[in-house]
Amino acid sequence: METMSRENVVRFLQSELPSLCRDDHHGEAGYALPPASLALLVECVKRLQVRRVFEFGSGQSTREFLAAGCQVTVVEDSEAWLAETSATLDPGQRERFAPHRLPLRRVWLEGAPLQSWVLPEAALAALRDAELVLVDSPAWPPFREHALTLALEHSRGALIVVDDANIPTVQRFCRRLADQNRATHFHTSMDHGLLFLCPTGSGAVDLHRPLIETLKAWRRYFLARGL
Repeated sequence: METMSRENVVRFLQSELPSLCRDDHHGEAGYALPPASLALLVECVKRLQVRRVFEFGSGQSTREFLAAGCQVTVVEDSEAWLAETSATLDPGQRERFAPHRLPLRRVWLEGAPLQSWVLPEAALAALRDAELVLVDSPAWPPFREHALTLALEHSRGALIVVDDANIPTVQRFCRRLADQNRATHFHTSMDHGLLFLCPTGSGAVDLHRPLIETLKAWRRYFLARGL
């Protein structure tokens, strides 16, 4: 592909990406992205010629994106995790790395509380400029609904990827938001599950959820506080 454009991303999702996925591959359990999923994301970067990446969360994926030559902006709530990621980077990679260590806060989304980030303008500018957005945090996957809405609102031309999409709650809100906003999307069940979305790039983002899902979101919020 010669350039990163919505048309090319849609074509990639519909024709190339399915052949790259191994839905019979389940990887290992844990927080980190398994090697097969990392390799798939790097292949997406190469085929779409992605230059700018925004990540909700940091870790091995950050190192892989930087190794592929991308500029990478991350938001991370864990100081220790971010320090561990930064410690492995060489000087050239650090020049292309923009970390934002931000605490998780209670935010409201369509009548329900979640723990997520309030992004400063510098992070929002990077999110608007991103060509690929990876949503792999907060650690409690149901809270990623807010991060996904931020991506849909600000990254209109990007390829958006949500990890842990095999979790029913995550898969439901990903598919709902994709369908409501006519975003081309593709789900692979390999490893923890990755759901890929490409927004339409125009119009207001429809974030509404059914009442039953709002009630479930309230329940998950209080369950998460007990973890």
